[in-house]
Amino acid sequence: MNRNRVALMIVTGLCLALFAGCGLKLGDVFTEEVNTLEGVEIVIEKVTPTGLVYAISNQSDRDVSYGRDFWIQMEKDGAWYQVEPDNPAAVTLELLTVPAGGRDEMEISWEDSYGKLPEGKFRIVKTISDTEQGYYLSGEFCID
Repeated sequence: MNRNRVALMIVTGLCLALFAGCGLKLGDVFTEEVNTLEGVEIVIEKVTPTGLVYAISNQSDRDVSYGRDFWIQMEKDGAWYQVEPDNPAAVTLELLTVPAGGRDEMEISWEDSYGKLPEGKFRIVKTISDTEQGYYLSGEFCID
């Protein structure tokens, strides 16, 4: 093989390695607004590459409800992309409530569905609702 061909193969291999993203599969860009319900937020308490502990803090004047389902998104070039799970997870269809002025803490393990997340900036997204409508709520975290 000549030098140019070898150099081209090395460059191609490096590009493929960079675009592979450590095995993480990114889906569509998420363009919906998040965190628009005043007084309600996700507070990230503890993070590992395979899960986290978060709390939903409700400092509004109304009760809010949510389920156990969630999405993970990764920030790339200023946009948030859905992270595609390797194995979709099944969650129970419970309706959980956080009363006005309350706080509810939960632990999530995503190792079975998303595996171990690589280094990067991520957020967890959940749907939450009051008596009038639904909202997207997110909490950002980094894996170092």
